[in-house]
Amino acid sequence: MKSALHDPHKVSIDFRDELLAKNWLDDQRVFEMTGTRPKANAHHYAAHLRVAGALLGVWVARNRSFRYPDFQFHTQHGLRPEVSDLLRVLPSNEDDRGGWRRAFCLYSPHGLLNGDIPAGVFAGEPQRIVDVAMLEFNEDSDAHW
Repeated sequence: MKSALHDPHKVSIDFRDELLAKNWLDDQRVFEMTGTRPKANAHHYAAHLRVAGALLGVWVARNRSFRYPDFQFHTQHGLRPEVSDLLRVLPSNEDDRGGWRRAFCLYSPHGLLNGDIPAGVFAGEPQRIVDVAMLEFNEDSDAHW
């Protein structure tokens, strides 16, 4: 019998719940932060940004909705334009429909960042995070052998 400490599924669920406790933005808040015209529909607008690769959303089954990690937004100025560069490098929506694989990568300590968390570094050094993601996801894995 596996202890909860060594059960990968339990560890993933706990990490997911820890990330959701950050109260990431919902569709309406994304809509408000980006200054979209009032006649647009918040749900459709956020879905369009996700499909276009300009916004990372994570699916929250219990709410039957997406939430949007905070690293993607300026405090007062809406969506960071570099997010789309990062999302082009990370696994695609087809490979990560719920967005959690990408969120786990972005909120876990990374060796190429001396243990820093990519999402935390992104605000000050977005290109550095894009470059690290390119090394991790686009390089030939046999190139270092």
